Amino acid sequence: MASDASLEKNLTLYDVYAISTGAMFSSGFFLLPGIAAAETGPSVILAYLVAGLLILPSMYSMAELSTAMPKAGGTYYFLDRSLGPLAGTVGGLGTWLALVFKSAFALIGMGAYLAIYANVPIQPLAAALAVAFGVLNVVGAKESSWLQRVLVTILVGVLAFYAAQGVISVLGGQSAEGGAAGEFSPFFTEGARGFLATIGIVFVSYAGLTKVASVAEEVQNPDRNIPLGMGLSLLTATSIYVIGVTIMVAILPAGELHADLTPVYTSGEVFFNWLPYSIGPVLIVVAAIAAFASTGNAGILSASRYPLAMARDRLLPD
Repeated sequence: MASDASLEKNLTLYDVYAISTGAMFSSGFFLLPGIAAAETGPSVILAYLVAGLLILPSMYSMAELSTAMPKAGGTYYFLDRSLGPLAGTVGGLGTWLALVFKSAFALIGMGAYLAIYANVPIQPLAAALAVAFGVLNVVGAKESSWLQRVLVTILVGVLAFYAAQGVISVLGGQSAEGGAAGEFSPFFTEGARGFLATIGIVFVSYAGLTKVASVAEEVQNPDRNIPLGMGLSLLTATSIYVIGVTIMVAILPAGELHADLTPVYTSGEVFFNWLPYSIGPVLIVVAAIAAFASTGNAGILSASRYPLAMARDRLLPD
């Protein structure tokens, strides 16, 4: 294929939604809440909400640029066309490297949940998954986006069930210690400084939202599907983040939550105990694996478009 050949428009609205959503759910929900809660206490709930609001200007800007210039390359393409090749190269390589690290971290993070049931070698597993997702993306965006749809459907379905069951349990006063739910006072345990720092920590949870701009060239009807898909994705992520973290704070004692790297699993064990054969915790592990896998797949899919766009402009070899 020639370096300047147009890519096929295979991605639908749900593909845009799946790529954006899958790029956001991984460590931000399955690993980070306990660490963030240790920095600010129960106000971590508000920190997730504020971080979701702070991503809006970036989302609107990316949606506007992607619909005006629906080309592969995202940040690189916009910077190159507005500020020149130097700014484009720095921004393109920087964003590509950030996506590479984010994808690698997601694939490594799968080990924390897989280790709950099996003593798996984390690094060889992550390397094998990276190769598998890479091969799938070489086959084509259509195949990669199909896998992304499956992973995100499983992920959102399980997390919606987790949120619904968790809300019922919290309203019923259930907690890990069997007493009254909720350690919400004091709300700001570390004051304004701790709260503002925590917003910065959890903001990374939403960082994957705008990465779908890199595949704008392959989106059908981009004027409608890109902004709508990103908006629906942000609404889904913010809702699940805020409700889910509220459940964790309410269910788990503060000391236990702050030291827990798998707070979704730990809190789920409390209120999924009515399901037979430990199905509840298994569902959470499945959702976590789907989340990390979808982040890795979406990251590889998005990252590959940056060197492609730079090669088109003769800044990299074909």
